[in-house]
Amino acid sequence: MSKVQGKKSAAAKKGAVRKAIARRPRPKPSSKKTSPKAIARPKVRHAKPPKPAARPHVAKPMAKAAPIPARPLPKGLPPRPVAGAPRPEKKRTRRPRQKVQSSGVAVANWFTQGEKPRPSSFIPAPPRAEAPSLVAAPPASSDRLINEEELTEFVVRTVPVRVDVDAGGGRIYLGINPDDVVLRVGEGVEWDFRYIGGADVIVDELIIEFDKPSPFSASTFKSRRPGAARPHRQLSGAAHKSAAGKRVRYAIRAMNTFKTELSVARPWVTVTA
Repeated sequence: MSKVQGKKSAAAKKGAVRKAIARRPRPKPSSKKTSPKAIARPKVRHAKPPKPAARPHVAKPMAKAAPIPARPLPKGLPPRPVAGAPRPEKKRTRRPRQKVQSSGVAVANWFTQGEKPRPSSFIPAPPRAEAPSLVAAPPASSDRLINEEELTEFVVRTVPVRVDVDAGGGRIYLGINPDDVVLRVGEGVEWDFRYIGGADVIVDELIIEFDKPSPFSASTFKSRRPGAARPHRQLSGAAHKSAAGKRVRYAIRAMNTFKTELSVARPWVTVTA
């Protein structure tokens, strides 16, 4: 009985082992089948036999060509240089140095030495600003600015007439002193304009008009206001002989920059023989 039980137990163990082997997952066979051609076999390279050594090449002697005789040169031309002859070396000539002779004290180049014409591209330097102390002061009321014409022309005795141009209350007033002037034939009038109360900012021109025939050479005198701090004067010229014994009334008009009349005054002039 013991032998039979031992055989049964051994058979049971073998059956359990077979079941465990059957339970193991088997790898799926691949769809591609490897063909016997796909298996690469290593190629065996056989060594090539060495080439025989090349025979040394012997150059054959070339026959020398006969020299070509040179053609005769035409008359009048220099002979050709012989090939292979060394060329003569050119010596570099030195430039002559400029001789500088001292004429005394050293002078800068920008100083004018003699009278040399300036080039057309010369641009003069702008004038320097003058100091206020060097600028001439405005002349006094009793002084006059003398023009060159007054020295060259015929001297005419003048009678002064002062014209005060006053600004006040937004208006311009003209005060004339004297209002009536008496002249002789050959004499003239000198109008002296004075600006008061900032009238020089508003008034730009003063016009003196005489009715025709005028006792002077012109019937209208236009006098523009000069620069700041400069006297403003106007001369009439000499009175004609034809105006002797006449009393003429004239007009003095103050105009602004837009030629608009700001004020007018009507003094008198009497001419005697």
